[in-house]
Amino acid sequence: MKLPGSFSQSLETGLQLRHQQGQYFRMSGPANELGLIDFGSNDSLCLRGNGSVRKAFLSELQETPNFHIGAGGSRILDGSNNHVVRLERFLADYHGAEEGLLFNSGYEANVAIYSTLPQRGDVIVHDAMIHASIRDGIRAGRASIVKSFAHNDLESLDRVLEDVKNASQAILEGHRTVFIAIESFYSMEGDMTPMAEVLAHVNHALPAGNSVFIIDEAHSTGLIGPSGSGYIRHLGLEKECIIQMQSYAKAAGALGAIILCNSQIKEFIANYARSFIYSTGPLFPTVAAIRASVNTLRGSEGDQLRQQLQARVKLFYDLVIQHPKLEIIQSSGVLKFPTLGNQTLDRCYIPIIPILTGTGLCHELQQWLRQQGFLTHALRFPVVLEERIRFVMHVNNTLDNIRAFVRDLMEWGETNMMAIAEAQL
Repeated sequence: MKLPGSFSQSLETGLQLRHQQGQYFRMSGPANELGLIDFGSNDSLCLRGNGSVRKAFLSELQETPNFHIGAGGSRILDGSNNHVVRLERFLADYHGAEEGLLFNSGYEANVAIYSTLPQRGDVIVHDAMIHASIRDGIRAGRASIVKSFAHNDLESLDRVLEDVKNASQAILEGHRTVFIAIESFYSMEGDMTPMAEVLAHVNHALPAGNSVFIIDEAHSTGLIGPSGSGYIRHLGLEKECIIQMQSYAKAAGALGAIILCNSQIKEFIANYARSFIYSTGPLFPTVAAIRASVNTLRGSEGDQLRQQLQARVKLFYDLVIQHPKLEIIQSSGVLKFPTLGNQTLDRCYIPIIPILTGTGLCHELQQWLRQQGFLTHALRFPVVLEERIRFVMHVNNTLDNIRAFVRDLMEWGETNMMAIAEAQL
């Protein structure tokens, strides 16, 4: 099909710009189809191909042989069937919440939250590293003031909260709401928010009690907390954090997401969120997949998988720390491991490990690792502030896989460190 010349030229210009900036994305298949070892996908517990999950999923289908494949319409029309309603109750109980509202994706859920709940006169204070879906929701919303604080920086948070109070008498007096937008595990930084400390600082700055916390748990669902029920349950802060977004498309290996909240918030979002009102409801196979995955997560197999994953993450860090050239490689700037300094216990819950590279080297490292048989992902600005390889650990990665990866990674670091040193002579 021939496009109008002006339109085609506009598209080509935009694509060329992506290439020039090193931000061009190519759609790619999974590691197993590429013949590579998976250190790239978000499927850290390997549940998308797990035999127990598959068996439970097929059992769900067999128990309802006359299920409708399609939802039939929006949830506000006739797409809110009994299967969806029962799943929402099941998930709310699992995560320790009062109510839940199911969405087809975490993106839709985040856009729904931030485009509807903050009103004119309200404020959103968010971590600088929040996900793009939260940013899109904020842009579509009505909050009067939006401010960010430096990533996981409590002093920066304090300064921003003071600025907000100085800018709004209504906030100072508790007549309008401050929404605190943070994530449990940060998908590019490989760290977790210091939730208890953030909560204490916000409560101190806003003694009128007019703050509402919204936690994106997309990358912690299934990995932490009682039976994998999340970071907030791990900390016992369910009552303080009444709005959470849990996703079943990452470690849970399925699809979809849920907003955990109280009944009033659920009713409000269902009445105002365009991404809810104008989207077809979840399919029955999606409902069955989520239930099958969560039943595995909350059973003994889920506990074993979490322990195995944490042991593998610890092994990776131990191998890097014990490498004789670590200090000199990091000092050269060729490779850096920013999460090495995190507390060991916290660090091992998070399978996402950022490996920073020297300027212009992340794609070269990605290709080198691919040649050695490993799938990772290279990321540059504006996706991240500092270019890097995003490495994700999986329970199916063998100990030999991990040792080989660290060996090849550090070999690349040594080679490039020496090449840079020679070029500077």
